[in-house]
Amino acid sequence: MPVGAEVSRNGIVTWTARGKKRTGKLSPTGNVSMQVDTWTAQFTDETGKTRKVPTKTTVRSIAEKILAKYEMDVAKIRTGVATREELEKAEAPRVTLDEALERLMTKMKASGNVQKHIGRTRQQILSILSDCNIISPADIRRESIERWIANELQKGTRGLRTINQYITSIKSFVQYLTDIELLPNHPLKSIRKLNVELGRRLVRRAMTEDEISRLLKATASGICRSAGTPEERVLIYHLALATGLRSTELSLLTPSQINFEQCRLTVEATKTKNKKADVLPLRADLVRSLKKRIESNGIKPHERIFQHDVWKIRRAFYGDLKAAGIERKGADGRNIDVHSLRKTFGTLLAKAGVPLTTVQRLMRHATPLLTAQLYIDVDPVDMMQALDKLPEFSPVILPSPKESPNDSI
Repeated sequence: MPVGAEVSRNGIVTWTARGKKRTGKLSPTGNVSMQVDTWTAQFTDETGKTRKVPTKTTVRSIAEKILAKYEMDVAKIRTGVATREELEKAEAPRVTLDEALERLMTKMKASGNVQKHIGRTRQQILSILSDCNIISPADIRRESIERWIANELQKGTRGLRTINQYITSIKSFVQYLTDIELLPNHPLKSIRKLNVELGRRLVRRAMTEDEISRLLKATASGICRSAGTPEERVLIYHLALATGLRSTELSLLTPSQINFEQCRLTVEATKTKNKKADVLPLRADLVRSLKKRIESNGIKPHERIFQHDVWKIRRAFYGDLKAAGIERKGADGRNIDVHSLRKTFGTLLAKAGVPLTTVQRLMRHATPLLTAQLYIDVDPVDMMQALDKLPEFSPVILPSPKESPNDSI
């Protein structure tokens, strides 16, 4: 029992240690147990003494592997394979993976990464370390990570894009271990990302101009009684088609983001996918429509312009598609969803002859390759029309080869 501890009726023990208030639970044997954030490895050493060593990890599976390592060291000492001094000397420079991981998380915070990305990266790294039975930097092998990838592909529970995120996370961790010289080289450097095109589950397509017209007419008619008014949904679809804004960005849009005089829209970093701010042009007709809605509804500068959250926008879009008689999935297997409005925006710009770099800039993509591969649909008819623009070439008549005497029968 700690000195100066107080015990409540329900067996809760409270005391102060090193200036901090601590709590625990009184056991029938008179001991006090307390919950801590990290695990402790308890084992019997070669002298028969019970030892407790902090593992400095919050993951039970990793703590169990560290405990197994201590027990293996005891077995080596008892069988004469090594002495305690030799083992301690070998372990002296070692840093636990949990410590190295926390250092990486601190570095990511200092670099300005958002907490959601940091948490996801940490979870993915811990998942691979646990699945591959890795408890120290020296245990990291290319073969074990490749085996993990193969198992994930076989199970099919994660998509190729998700598996690539795991690969990126573990490779960044190993690169960090190499940078701080906990590893002599990068054992995962040769591992490449998977080709997501081979396993793409959802292939979107852009909408045709006829489908756009039918969608907007069906929405305005109010046939589908989704949340919000038909006028609100029509304005949302217009904005998506004329700006390429994502459904999340649309749902969070506020009047303070709009410059009505200069027809500009500021996309705030906290509301974007890549967490980067940007300024987009707005068509004058959309500015007028937005201003009318804001004034008629008395929407304040930092209030949302639309009552739809991101999920309501998606559900409403499917209802309006059905009302317009547009199939969500075509015979070619390609789909239409609310994000297809963004793809339609890019496709319409490309069809209008807008340079690819300008389309990329308007869609706020990191590279033109992403814009061209995923956000521009090229119809076979358009490709044929492009070929028709080539100049006609005069046929070239080649002279007939002369018959040689040896060719005669």
